Amino acid sequence: MSLSSTYCQRSPLRFSLVALVSCLLWACEPANERTETAQQALVNAIDMSLLPNQQWAFADGVLQLSFCRDRINDALMAEAEELRTWRAIGEVTAFPARRHEGLALLAEFHQQYEVLLWQQSGTVSSQFYRLVVPQGQQRSASIFNALASVGRDRRICFSAVDQGGSN
Repeated sequence: MSLSSTYCQRSPLRFSLVALVSCLLWACEPANERTETAQQALVNAIDMSLLPNQQWAFADGVLQLSFCRDRINDALMAEAEELRTWRAIGEVTAFPARRHEGLALLAEFHQQYEVLLWQQSGTVSSQFYRLVVPQGQQRSASIFNALASVGRDRRICFSAVDQGGSN
């Protein structure tokens, strides 16, 4: 038996072993990473939606946030009309590519503070958000509780609330 035929006979066995080990390692992925993926998916879906709708409503007031990293502020920079247009198109490709970094941080806020934010507008220095709640729960939601939790996060350099409603 030649060396090449011996190698060919063992190669499928090696491949199967590598595939099995890879599957086992993938199955051992920490549960919190899967949760973050679900949070990110929800934030992305909310971000692409024209709200309010039959499923989601706004709590009273507008939350203004300025992130300590200019990169995040830049990623979320968009005028209200731009956001409306992107959302009306309804395709991820309509949004700027850099936006995902800002949305990832909003997903972290949702996971850590149970605050779901929908961007109303944004400049290079700050953004304005509405607090999103399931339809029918507007009265129980508090923009001030959202401000108290998100506003103290170390990644936020400035936060304010406009109880008046819209920006």
